Amino acid sequence: CIGMIIFAVYFGISYLRFRGEFRTALPVCNEYVKQWLREHPLKRLLSIRQSDRVFAPLTYGIFHPVILMPSNTDWENTKQLKFIFMHEYVHVCRFDTAMKLIMTAALCIHWFNPAVFVMYILFSRDMELACDECVVRQFGETSRSAYALMLIDMEAEKSKLFPLSSNF
Repeated sequence: CIGMIIFAVYFGISYLRFRGEFRTALPVCNEYVKQWLREHPLKRLLSIRQSDRVFAPLTYGIFHPVILMPSNTDWENTKQLKFIFMHEYVHVCRFDTAMKLIMTAALCIHWFNPAVFVMYILFSRDMELACDECVVRQFGETSRSAYALMLIDMEAEKSKLFPLSSNF
């Protein structure tokens, strides 16, 4: 029980810290973003925000999902934005944030089992790969190389912050 409580407190504090940082994100005022949101309606209110505290696009929120973009995003590159928004939109439509919360709860409960840690890591990887596959299906096989190059460029940009670590 002590291990479970320690993990739950760790994830709870991490959640509250990131939630506070994410709330400082600013809304994006861009015509392409407004048009994209009109073309992709949801029953839940979806918003696109930007923050200087993130270095790669991400999605958070279950009932009021937010696509959070880095503040240094090139808002004129609509081809890249189209891929990013669709990838994050798939996460929102699939309720991946809720699934990740369930997996985190399983990790807290089974903290002593190394197989659950492996399952958590593989689950996160598979979730990203499934979204990538949906994006490629949505835009067709001809977009596969452009999408892959965009992912590599984004990872290279993100990796510049940690020169002594191995990423990707």
